[in-house]
Amino acid sequence: MRRRPFAFAGSLSLSLTLALAAMATAADDVVLIPNSTIKAPGGRFRGQITAENPAELKIKPTAGPDQTVPLDQIATITYEGTPGSFALGETRESSGQIAEAADLFKKAATEASGKPFVVQAAKSRRTAILTDLALASPAKAKEAIDELEAFLQAYPTSRHTGAVLENLVKLHLQKDDIAKATAAVALFKEKVPSSPERVAILDSKVLTKSGKFDQALKALDTVIASNKGNAKGRDAQLAKAECLVGLKKYDDALATVQEVIKESPPEAYEIQAVAHNTLGDCYRAARRPKDALLAYLKTDILYDRDKEQHPKALAMIEQLFRELKVDVRADEVHERLKQQYPQSPYLVGAPKR
Repeated sequence: MRRRPFAFAGSLSLSLTLALAAMATAADDVVLIPNSTIKAPGGRFRGQITAENPAELKIKPTAGPDQTVPLDQIATITYEGTPGSFALGETRESSGQIAEAADLFKKAATEASGKPFVVQAAKSRRTAILTDLALASPAKAKEAIDELEAFLQAYPTSRHTGAVLENLVKLHLQKDDIAKATAAVALFKEKVPSSPERVAILDSKVLTKSGKFDQALKALDTVIASNKGNAKGRDAQLAKAECLVGLKKYDDALATVQEVIKESPPEAYEIQAVAHNTLGDCYRAARRPKDALLAYLKTDILYDRDKEQHPKALAMIEQLFRELKVDVRADEVHERLKQQYPQSPYLVGAPKR
C-alpha cells in the first residue's frame, strides 16, 4: 500500500513546516518495518543512498559500514533535498485533491533535477495517481499508460519498477487487453525476480480475467500456504476471493475475506479497510446489497484513516443507498464524498445532485 503522507501539526504555516522538515532531513532517511530482519540503531539508517534497484537499496550511513537493505524491509524512505512541492503533493493527495497532487509531483520531478532518486519517486507517485484516475474514468487510460511506459523506458532498474508494472497490468486488464497484461506480468517477473509471490498474484488476476479460475486458484493457494499471517498471504487471500466470485462461489469468497479480517489486528486500518471493501464487493456480487452496505459502512466508520479505501467505500455506500431507494441518505453521502475528496476519481460519473 502507499505510504501515508507526513501529517503536519500545530499552527505553523505550511511553508514554515516544509522548511523545518527540509532542515530535519539533512541526510537520506530509511526507516525499517517493525520487526525487520535488518538491524539498525533505532530501526533506521541515515546517510547517503548510493544505489537502488527493484529488490534493494544501498546506503552509506553517517556512521558505520555501508548497508544493503531489501525493499521489503523498508517502511519509508525520505531523501535529502526533496523539494517542498513533493510534500505538498502528498498533503493534497491525502486530502483527496489528487489532480492537484499529480501536478505537484510533476513539478517536484522538475525541481529535483540532478537528484535521480527524488525524480523517480515523484514520477512514480504521479503515475500511481494517473492510474487511479484512469481506473475510475477509462477515457484517461491512454495518458496513464503512456506515462507508465515512459517511466519504464527511462528508468529500467528503478526501485519503483514493480509498482509501475502492477499499475500497467491493472490498466491493460481494464481494457480487456490480456496479451499486454500478460506481457507486463512477464516483464515484472524479469525485472523483479525477488518477488515471486507478487508475480503469482498478478498472474492470478490475468488468469481470472481470462476465465481460467482453477489455474488462478492453484497459484494463489501456493502463495497463501507459504505466507501465513503476512502481507503477501493476505494479498493472495483477497485476490483468491475475487477469483471465487468469478466462479460464483460466493460463500467461499466471503469466508476467505472474513478470515483476513479476523486474523488481522483491529487497529491495522490499512488492512481492515481494503478487506472490508473487498467483503462489500463480494456481497454485491452475491446480490446481497444490505450486507454489502454494512461492510462498506465499517470502512467509513472505523477505517476512514485510509484515504485510498475510504472514498471508494463512500461511493459504494451512495450507490447501494440508491439501489435500496434511500435517496436522502445517498445524497448525504454524495455530499460527504464531494466535500472530503473533491477530486476523487470516485466522483467521476457519480449522480449529480
